[in-house]
Amino acid sequence: MAYKLVFIDEEKDQHDQFMDYMDAAGEQFEVVCLYPEADLESMINRLEECHPDAIVSDFLLNEMKVNFKYNVPYNGVELVQSYRDMRPGFPCFVITSYDNDAVAEIEDVNLVYVKGLLTNGEQSNKAKFYDRIKAQIEKYKNAIELAQKELNKLLKKRESDTLDMAEEERIVDLDNFLEKSLDNYTSLPSQMKDSKNLRHLTSILDNIDTLLSKLN
Repeated sequence: MAYKLVFIDEEKDQHDQFMDYMDAAGEQFEVVCLYPEADLESMINRLEECHPDAIVSDFLLNEMKVNFKYNVPYNGVELVQSYRDMRPGFPCFVITSYDNDAVAEIEDVNLVYVKGLLTNGEQSNKAKFYDRIKAQIEKYKNAIELAQKELNKLLKKRESDTLDMAEEERIVDLDNFLEKSLDNYTSLPSQMKDSKNLRHLTSILDNIDTLLSKLN
């Protein structure tokens, strides 16, 4: 099964160049090229409609506006960080000729790659850029699978045993991660999450009672 990769750039020539580069990856990827939308929210919505497995964006998206006339008020770093805020850990990459500027803005410098690799070639003894994309996709999917298994294990344990506070908090964290990561995921009922707060409150009240008894 091919992974769906979305590439965002404001230049048609860059779209063609990226497609030429990705041809070397064979049938591992289905590549979709997009122009940036006029605002960040619209761009995020457009990406969600594509259901990508990974995103690659140019850094400067408002530099060479030949194929559209509107202003683009965000760059590739702002785009991928906004998407990762919505889907933590999602495979996103920024390619640029201005790597120092991009690195200065981004939270994770490992997401930035020099654009010249698409035209100047890559050293044969190093992993190709598309290999890195594939590895990050598989790492992300594996994290989701492990989270699902861990959540199911904790929920089964809760049915027959009492969970401690750390385990209750872990259930909520896992549920929140899966809810953000999977389009078709059904989150836990609110009362199941609220149990964490109830247990926490009970623990606090018990500690207060202990302190009061000592004072008396």
